Amino acid sequence: MFRSMTTRSGDSRSAAGASQWRLIATLAALAILAAGTARADVPDAPAGVARPAAPVAHTQVAGTLDHRLNVLTKALDLDERQRSELRTILEEQREAVLKIWRDTKLLPAERAPATHAVAERTADRIRAILNEAQRAKYNPPKPPPAPTPDSGAPNVDAWMKATRPK
Repeated sequence: MFRSMTTRSGDSRSAAGASQWRLIATLAALAILAAGTARADVPDAPAGVARPAAPVAHTQVAGTLDHRLNVLTKALDLDERQRSELRTILEEQREAVLKIWRDTKLLPAERAPATHAVAERTADRIRAILNEAQRAKYNPPKPPPAPTPDSGAPNVDAWMKATRPK
């Protein structure tokens, strides 16, 4: 059925057949290895059956929101009312960001600033539900950048003089 692996020099058909045989054998070995690897993380799966991939994006989004809620609750020592309001704020933030990133009318360069604005509004809303002690623990709003001595209008003449060889 299969041609012999040994070929005579000059017989190109036998050489091609041997080459095809090696390719088939290599692919079969890789398939067997892949099947064993796919099953390695599923101890109760029947032989040869791989588990379908879980919807990672949905799991991660919910996990991220819950994780952030738990971290802020613990760090700020929130009561149940505050925790409930915080969950609502974080869910609304998630929906607003998703709406921005799904909007095909926005350019990619416009999405990042819009997302940043949502994050700032969310931080303001979170600060509004906190008491004074909790606000002191929560990350305060970023102050505007301090002016630098050279922050005036650009001086092209000074730049030209500085770049000329002396």
